[in-house]
Amino acid sequence: MSSNDEGSISETETRGYRVTHNKTDPGACRHGNFINYYQFHPAEERLRQLPRGVWHADPTDRKYVGLDVGCNAGNLTLALYDFLRANIDDSSSDNADLSLLGVDLDPVLIQRAKEGNDPNTGRDVTYKCMDFMAAESSGVIDEFLTSKGRDLFDVAFCFSITMWIHLNHGDSGLVQFLRSVCEKTRIILVEPQPWKCYRNASRRLKRANVADFPMLQSLRYTGEMDTHVENILTEHCGFDKLTESGNNDWGRKLLIFKRKQTKCDNLIDLNE
Repeated sequence: MSSNDEGSISETETRGYRVTHNKTDPGACRHGNFINYYQFHPAEERLRQLPRGVWHADPTDRKYVGLDVGCNAGNLTLALYDFLRANIDDSSSDNADLSLLGVDLDPVLIQRAKEGNDPNTGRDVTYKCMDFMAAESSGVIDEFLTSKGRDLFDVAFCFSITMWIHLNHGDSGLVQFLRSVCEKTRIILVEPQPWKCYRNASRRLKRANVADFPMLQSLRYTGEMDTHVENILTEHCGFDKLTESGNNDWGRKLLIFKRKQTKCDNLIDLNE
């Protein structure tokens, strides 16, 4: 880890680029890797939104395998494990072999997640540092699935991550991300950030004298981000909407979709 000359930004090298933490303003974040995230967005609030009755283990092997993309320091990942343990197939949860994989591009946060994962609890939770948008990420995902005797996750959680993918990789990157997750799961849960959060993220960078998101002004998916995410998943990823939650304390809802029998369509051509 190193610091710039002003001493306000710490940088960590990961997968060929730098993940930064602004020491003066922790909210000025380019990748959503907030160090103190759960102080402001407690895991319990997400659990309150989760429905019951949609989490079903494969009856042939009684396994349930989940993925948490952008797991931060792992607080929510552990809470999700406990929630699923109590709610897989309702009263039959004790019979299911439950395991979760949490991934994040920030090695500092992943180290914290590993340190907070007490092996004495009996939770089968694994953390890996990886950038889901990098080519090598599929190898990490496939290796974990193979270790569990699976080709797909039963559920993939994407809590408040789509905006950061969108801001850093553009419209096509958002589509690519959702397609890549969908190709590896039976159910996907997405918590899209509303458009006002995009503006807030940009303002925080400017206040911290950090360069703005270069793709922000060229984005075509703007406004009702819930609708854009839903359209991508249902029209181009071969998923049907199962349900959505009400808003949480910070004004976001959870959207849950289930895989159809057919595979994803071709990637949207955003140049048309």
